[in-house]
Amino acid sequence: MSPEIRTLKGMIREFEEELVWGFFGIKESNIHHLRLGFYTGDIFTEKPNLERDVMPILEQFRKIKPTVISLAFDPEGSGPDTHYKVLQAIAEAVRQWGNETDISNIKIWGYRNVWYKFHPAEATHIVPVSLNAMGVFSNAFENCYLSQVDASFPSHKFDGKFSDYAKKIWVDQLAHTGNLLGKPYFYQNESPRLRTTHGLLFFKEMTAEEFLKSALELQKSIGGKK
Repeated sequence: MSPEIRTLKGMIREFEEELVWGFFGIKESNIHHLRLGFYTGDIFTEKPNLERDVMPILEQFRKIKPTVISLAFDPEGSGPDTHYKVLQAIAEAVRQWGNETDISNIKIWGYRNVWYKFHPAEATHIVPVSLNAMGVFSNAFENCYLSQVDASFPSHKFDGKFSDYAKKIWVDQLAHTGNLLGKPYFYQNESPRLRTTHGLLFFKEMTAEEFLKSALELQKSIGGKK
């Protein structure tokens, strides 16, 4: 594939992300596409390196000074290889940033999607999802990610759109949690939000230190070197 075609495909994906963020009122000026080298190469096999891939992320940290950083917390081999590589690039940027400033109060939110799921014991936060939220989610996915509605690399576990599979996972997670807490906990709860729960979303909150330790453990688990 020629560099021009790769750039065009990347620009389409960038525009789709801008549509999604615009769906929730985020301005284009607050969206920064870094086009990291390992992601825009001819094939997704090259590992991130410090100057090309980590430094642009570090520069964003220096400029924005985030208090919360979210990322796909997927082990290598559990889904698209780029998820794991982004995780390691961000981890190294956080490590470098920690050499310059106090990052002890930074929160890292690790999420997972259709490729890999949290065991309930791994998640630190469980978010109720209503039917209304599911509808907004489907609408956003189907109208913004036009190049991804029919996935090029679909999951072998579900025949359909990724948005539908994500909703199925949320519903399953509610069913499993309901078995533990009992259905009345949700359907007879004093909180209207919990009474209208039709799915549960899991994510893991970590300190910078916990995140760096987890990233290193993931790296060692597949034989990588620091």
